[in-house]
Amino acid sequence: MGLLGHQGVLLGLLLGLLGLFPLSVEACRLLPTPPGSENVFWVHVEGPCLPAEEETMAVRGADILVALEQGRSIDLEGVLVVDEVMLDLLPLHDLLENADIPPAVQERLQQRRLAAVRVIPGSLSIRYSRFEKVLATNLVEGAILMLGAVDFTGTVFQQSIDLSQAVFVGPLDFSKVRVDFEAFFIGSQFDQAVDFSHVTFGTHSRFHKAGFRDRVTFADAHFTGVAEFLEVEFRQASDFSRSHFASGTGFSGSVFVGPADFSAITVDHEIYFRFTEFKQQVSFQHTQFHNVVDFTNARFDGGQDFSGVMFHIPPELTGSNLPLDAVSAQGWRSQQAQLGIFAGLVILVLFYLWVLKGKKTA
Repeated sequence: MGLLGHQGVLLGLLLGLLGLFPLSVEACRLLPTPPGSENVFWVHVEGPCLPAEEETMAVRGADILVALEQGRSIDLEGVLVVDEVMLDLLPLHDLLENADIPPAVQERLQQRRLAAVRVIPGSLSIRYSRFEKVLATNLVEGAILMLGAVDFTGTVFQQSIDLSQAVFVGPLDFSKVRVDFEAFFIGSQFDQAVDFSHVTFGTHSRFHKAGFRDRVTFADAHFTGVAEFLEVEFRQASDFSRSHFASGTGFSGSVFVGPADFSAITVDHEIYFRFTEFKQQVSFQHTQFHNVVDFTNARFDGGQDFSGVMFHIPPELTGSNLPLDAVSAQGWRSQQAQLGIFAGLVILVLFYLWVLKGKKTA
């Protein structure tokens, strides 16, 4: 068979494979709204999209606000959200006139002497999408109630997100989110389970005086900038395992009523647990502290596990009830021991080179 014959056979095989396994590339397209979605602002975009296509099918922040004001649920996936979304533009509602607010939540708000609040009655789901600008409550006082489930899984916030003073009556899924700048949840209250796992936080994240009434996880989260968890209450189990704190971090004044898991976290800069209370078991197993660790006046009322921990600087324990031997056996003393072993090896190598040099000159 000649060269042309071999080429023809190969071409035939290639065409046959393409016929058996056709290549398909999903085009960027807007999916049709499913039946029964009359009370839902529903936009789903499928397939890889070019920037111009994203812009064509983008959702405006004003459209989201109109849907929320109408009491509709939000269901967006794969969309680009343009313009700001300022939730303080939603109207106030009399607290006692809304029958959908659970009595326990009403009571807590009345204790704060709030007579009117902003309410998002339905679910809020914006998954695997992208916000070009800010999403914010803009609240220093007052509250905004999110009565349904909230889901931001996989969404990217190119600017900041500020959900301060939000009351999440339903569960919150914030997993796999990326925030490029600030992520603020100041004074926010979480009544059901919360998932912040695999989140990349940006320049500054603040949970000052937040309250978690159910379990919460920050497992495998990455805090690029300053992380503030000051005076936070964790009523149930909290999981920070394998998280990375790349800048200054503070848990001072926080109360962990349930068990806390800080195992295998990495802390590059200083971290503060001043006046922090651990009511139940807390684990720092295999954690690496590369800078200052301050447990001044911290209370450990349950068990604690510091096995395999690494302190590059001895921890500050002034006023704490944490015994020194609980952290020294596997902590900074083991680091000093490793440094001693390394120094000893260096001395042995230098001694060997000195002896070898002496033999050559003899």
